[in-house]
Amino acid sequence: MRAAEYLDGRFTVTDVAEPPATGAGQLRIEVAACGICGSDLSMSKDPCRFVSVAAGAGFPLAVFDHTRPVVLGHEYAGTVVECGSGVTDFAVGDRVAGIGVATEEATGIPTIIGYSNAYHGAFGEFIVVDAFWVRKVPDGLSLEHATLAEPLHVGEMHVQQSGLTAADTALVIGCGSIGLGTVLAAKAHGAHTVIAVEPSPKRRELAAKMGADIVVDPAEQDPVALWNTMGAEGRIGGGILIAYECSGRVGTLNSLTHTLPFGSRIQVVASPFGEETIIPVVAQFRQIAINFGHGPYHEAYETVLRRLADGEIDAEAIITGRVGLDGLTAAFEALRNPEEHVKILVLPGA
Repeated sequence: MRAAEYLDGRFTVTDVAEPPATGAGQLRIEVAACGICGSDLSMSKDPCRFVSVAAGAGFPLAVFDHTRPVVLGHEYAGTVVECGSGVTDFAVGDRVAGIGVATEEATGIPTIIGYSNAYHGAFGEFIVVDAFWVRKVPDGLSLEHATLAEPLHVGEMHVQQSGLTAADTALVIGCGSIGLGTVLAAKAHGAHTVIAVEPSPKRRELAAKMGADIVVDPAEQDPVALWNTMGAEGRIGGGILIAYECSGRVGTLNSLTHTLPFGSRIQVVASPFGEETIIPVVAQFRQIAINFGHGPYHEAYETVLRRLADGEIDAEAIITGRVGLDGLTAAFEALRNPEEHVKILVLPGA
């Protein structure tokens, strides 16, 4: 099968071994499109660090041998070409998208496709995934647009977990695809005000397009000071300030614990792989709750997929580029510059 292997800082388009045989409860999918995830950028920047952090956290889903090639990509959509035994909800020819998890039949250990030496990611022609995490793409929604359900549902999930109410203000820090998904979710859940913080003009424009009430360039305006001013003027709705950290930048969490108003919350949506020092007692003094993703949520992925299908989300505005497998190296380089792109799709058949 044709795929783009990653090793030693570069992509090589070549013929690779097929994914493992389709096991019980699994689907084999022909990939139509796959988004490049921020996690892919982190992994490609420092594979050793990526794997060591996952292993140290006891998170087997992202542990692999980084000295051997991998085929990345987990924000996929495509067409079912084979169903494993026990699969009753899908049939060959179904258009699908979903969470890219595959469970090794011999060990019972799950893995995220792309962060595995055996279960290839979707920067290739075919993938094998557990059907449990797969959903049918609604009629009328393109497979390319359906790939956005995976990154955007992260924001939906975290907004649900954060306990946001209609009286609260959502402070969304960082407006890549994860941040934009958080803006969309906060608006959908009726936040009184959504303030988006982003240094990139292009991404601030997109945040406004996705529904942010206020967009802030942090180099020119302190968003917390803005919220305090709004409060003094009676414009904050009477609720609390919930900061959704979506930038993944080292130092942001420490800064937030020192500057947020007393009684605020921090919902950590995107995290860096680097070390960060915080002074826990500062958050305790200021009575700030920090949530790294704990708590219930309901059908976050399905909710976003439906919003995409209903046209509530301008998918084409978020997709800022498309490449074939041969364009992966340039695409990864481009995504490191927030002025150029937000989400680039990889089309293995292009």
